[in-house]
Amino acid sequence: MKRKSGVVFNYDELLEKIPYKYAIPVAAARRAEALKEFAKPLVNIRTPNFVTIALKELEQRKIKIKNEDVLKVLKAEVK
Repeated sequence: MKRKSGVVFNYDELLEKIPYKYAIPVAAARRAEALKEFAKPLVNIRTPNFVTIALKELEQRKIKIKNEDVLKVLKAEVK
């Protein structure tokens, strides 16, 4: 998806890395809050949007979701 800022990220590829579709926006929101409170970005992109920075950090695996094992319970197994 291309944004006004020119930053490109693919949510489908992000889902392949983190297969918990509801955890991704929660993790991005929490990281965006930290960035808003003067945390340093871990990726080098030019955008004032903290959520975009957080999603890019997730995509590049610069940040991880804590307790990802707990989320495995939420993933449905299709037989």
